Amino acid sequence: MSCSQERLWFLLKLSPGIRAYQFQATFELTGRLDTDALRSALTEVVRRHEVYRTTFADGPDGPEQTVHPPYRVDLPLDDLCGAPDPDALAREAIRAAVATDIDVGRLPLVRWRLLRTAPDRHVLLHLEHHLIHDGWAFNVLLEELCALYTAYVEGKPSPLPEPELQFAEFAVRQRAWLDGSGAREQLAYWTRSLRDAPPFLDLRTDHPRTPVRRFAGDAPRFTVAAALADQVRALARRERVSLFTVMLAAFQVLLHQWSGRDDFCVGSGVSGRSRPDTDRMLGMVVNTVALRADLRGDPAFRELITRVRTTTLGALEHQDVPFDRVVAALRPPRKPGRQPLCEVLFAFHDAPLRPVRMPGLDVEVTPGVANGSAKFDLNVIAIPRAEQAVGQRGHRETGAIELVWEYDRDLFTAATVARMAERYERLLAAVTADPGTRVSALAEGKD
Repeated sequence: MSCSQERLWFLLKLSPGIRAYQFQATFELTGRLDTDALRSALTEVVRRHEVYRTTFADGPDGPEQTVHPPYRVDLPLDDLCGAPDPDALAREAIRAAVATDIDVGRLPLVRWRLLRTAPDRHVLLHLEHHLIHDGWAFNVLLEELCALYTAYVEGKPSPLPEPELQFAEFAVRQRAWLDGSGAREQLAYWTRSLRDAPPFLDLRTDHPRTPVRRFAGDAPRFTVAAALADQVRALARRERVSLFTVMLAAFQVLLHQWSGRDDFCVGSGVSGRSRPDTDRMLGMVVNTVALRADLRGDPAFRELITRVRTTTLGALEHQDVPFDRVVAALRPPRKPGRQPLCEVLFAFHDAPLRPVRMPGLDVEVTPGVANGSAKFDLNVIAIPRAEQAVGQRGHRETGAIELVWEYDRDLFTAATVARMAERYERLLAAVTADPGTRVSALAEGKD
C-alpha cells in the first residue's frame, strides 16, 4: 500500500464500519444520454487504471493490495419516470445508496448507478472508497470520462494514451524513497517546526467529548458570494500570496476566537504529486500536513498573512513525508477518541479541472455528497471554481467560492456550524476592508 492507504487501513481497523472514508458524487445529465457509450467509457476507465480494480486485505507482512483483471462495468438503470415525484424518489435512492458500506476486500470499490427521472434527465451516482480516491484523481476521472464518452458517441476509439504510471508502481516507489536521505531531511524539518506544538485544539463544543468516536457528521454547504470572494483575491494579489493563504489566515482567526488559543495546528491536504508522471494517475496520494498557526503578539492581519505564507511554503517543500511518520517522530500524548495535531482541517480543492462537457448533454457535477459521517472534529473544504480553471482559454479568476463545512455531530450542532460559517464570512469582509487591523480588533460579533 501507499503510506496514505496504510494510514487509512489502520483507521478502518480501529473503527470498523465507519463510512467517513467513502466518497460520493452525483452527475446530473440533461439531454440525450447514450447509456451504452457511458457504460463503455466507465469500463475503459476501469481497464486503464489498475487501482479501480484493486482489493485490500491483511497479508503475512501487513496490509497489501491485489490487482484484478479488467471487467465490464455494471451500470444498473432505475427508471423512475412513472413515479408521482421522480426527483424525490431519486433523492431517496441516493440517500440509501450512500449509506451502504463498501467492502474493500471485494470488487468493486468504485461503482456507478443511473437514475432516470425523465426521458431527457438522468442522475449518475458515483461511489468509491477513499483507499482508491483523492480529490485530484477525481478531477482526472472527470476529464477522462468526458473524453471517452465523446469518442464513443461519435463511434471513435479512445483518444487517451495509456497511463504512464500505475498506482501499485507508485506505492513501491514511495516506499523506496522513505528509506533515503530526502525523507530524513523532510522529517527533520517537521520535528523542528512542530516541536512543542499543542497536541490538540480544543474548540468550545455543544456536547461533551466522549472517549469513543462514532464519526457521525454532516456537511452543509455555504457560499462566499462572488463580490466578497473577488475582494479576497484582490487582497491576495496585493500581498503577493495565494488565495489559500489569505483564506487560511482568516480561518485561523476564527479558530483563535473559538478556542482562545494563539498557538495550534490546522491540518490541510496536499496533493503529494510532485513528479509529473503522477499527474494523470488515479488513486489515493493526498497527504496531511500540520500547519502551525502563530497568532502570538496580537499581529495585524497583514502580518498574520506573512506568517501563514512562510508556514505554507515550508509545508509544500516538505510535503512528501507521510503524516504518520511525523506523528511517530514527535510522540505527542494520545487520548482516546482524539487525533493528534490535526483535528481541525482546512482543505483547498483547486486541482485543475477542465469544463465537464459531454455531447448532447448539460452536466452538473456535485462532488462530496454527504453520507452522514465526519472524519474530523471540523473539516472546511473550499472549492474555488475559478482557480480550478486556471490556464483555460478565456479564464478569469473571479466568482463565488463554495465552502463545505463537514463537522462531527457528536460535538457541534448545525446551528453552531452555521453561525461559525457566517462569522468566517464576516471575518473575510473585515480583513479585506482593512488588512492592517490587529487580530484582537477583529470583533467576534453577535451570533
